[in-house]
Amino acid sequence: MTEELPITSSEWEVMRIIWTMGQATSNEVVHLLLNKRAWKASTVKTLISRLMQKKMLTAQKEGHTNIYQCAIPERVAMQREATRLFQNMCAMKNGEVLTQLVKDLQLSKTDIEKLQSVLVEKAKTAPDEVACNCIPEEETAK
Repeated sequence: MTEELPITSSEWEVMRIIWTMGQATSNEVVHLLLNKRAWKASTVKTLISRLMQKKMLTAQKEGHTNIYQCAIPERVAMQREATRLFQNMCAMKNGEVLTQLVKDLQLSKTDIEKLQSVLVEKAKTAPDEVACNCIPEEETAK
């Protein structure tokens, strides 16, 4: 499996619009982002082009217009991004970061109930301490 290229914050803006709409033309995306950001149409079209190169978007031609759709579901993209983030951190810090995220994020009561349920199950098999993964184990034994 090849590693997916990460997408930038600006590219996420484009993706979120297309996920929400289901599909969109570049003009529709430009119009929506001009109301949200002070970007030029050429900037938005460059972002769409980059997302096509990264295989995050597909396009269907209708006359002279391309209709863009997301190549992967939003949940899959978000999970990949979160996984990438946590793979770049010390495993010992995951709990601290998740705790702070839960404190900072707006969550519904349903979200909180789901988290509580997952944590209760996770606690049944959780180790007392998570090992550091920053240095290979054989190096720390020296």
